[in-house]
Amino acid sequence: MTTADLRVVLEDHWSRLGAEPVSVGHTLRTSALPVGTVHGPILVAVDRAGLRHLLVPLKVRQRVSVGLVSASLRITERPLQDEDAYGRFADIECMSRELDDVFTGLCRDVLVAVEADGDRPYRTARAVVERWKLLFSSGPRSLTREQVVGLFGELHVLVRLLEGDSGAVRHWTGPAGERHDFTDGVHAVEVKSTVTNSERRVFVVHGLDQLEAPEGGDLLLAWQRFEPHPGGSTLGELVDRAADLCDDQAELLSKLGTVGYRPSDEAGQDGLRLSLAEDRWYRVEEDFPRLTTVTMHAGTVPAGVLDVRYTVDLAGARTSPVDEATVGDLLRRMGETT
Repeated sequence: MTTADLRVVLEDHWSRLGAEPVSVGHTLRTSALPVGTVHGPILVAVDRAGLRHLLVPLKVRQRVSVGLVSASLRITERPLQDEDAYGRFADIECMSRELDDVFTGLCRDVLVAVEADGDRPYRTARAVVERWKLLFSSGPRSLTREQVVGLFGELHVLVRLLEGDSGAVRHWTGPAGERHDFTDGVHAVEVKSTVTNSERRVFVVHGLDQLEAPEGGDLLLAWQRFEPHPGGSTLGELVDRAADLCDDQAELLSKLGTVGYRPSDEAGQDGLRLSLAEDRWYRVEEDFPRLTTVTMHAGTVPAGVLDVRYTVDLAGARTSPVDEATVGDLLRRMGETT
């Protein structure tokens, strides 16, 4: 069964359970999934409040580290008994309906992992939960408009990479604080995005190494201008597109969580829809307008200066944007790097 099929199966089970009446004396409505372990099948459940659960069978005398995993995700130990059998389960519970879609992705990854190793279902499930837990944390604040636009730009490039390589999320290094937004160690892409009606093509550079190519490699700058448009995409739609193309959704969502994106933030963005109005790519070479550790002569930067921030106007670029074939060639080469 494919990962897409598993997601459909999960949603179908939860939908049917949610439509069932709540029986007197029962706190959960449960349903067995077509994924078994040596200790029995994995179950999904819906409680009286409509919250979703995934129940992973435990072996005899196995104990669960009970408690909150993050703000909206917790694991408890739950006994279940019917007329024929008694069992103990690790109950993975999503405590926010706003995160149902994210929880479905987590559960799908648990099922994939357990199918590969059904002998230790709880240990396997717990490892998956640890990878996903950041997405269930309550962030201190929502993304600013500037951060949303920056994320729009990076996701547009990521989707393009994923269309050629479903594992390309590994090259998205911006969320980790690396100097380039995308790199395989040899080829790199730096993304600068804006929403403006101005005809000026300017952007801000942070540090002297941001526009330096990897050693022995090359660097492309992707400058993108977005505009609000009813036919454009929301940030959530871009995330969904990337998730559909990606073969490691957990890594994608973990990186989104690192930059501060939460699915629940969508309502706070006032339905912002952006359309790509201009997309210009440049080779960053010797004649590109920039400051680097090489172009700055010794002694130019005073001792004690910890950071350099400057603005580039692309009107000063001596070279023209590269053509589509060149962009596609670099992105393909990045996808071929192991």
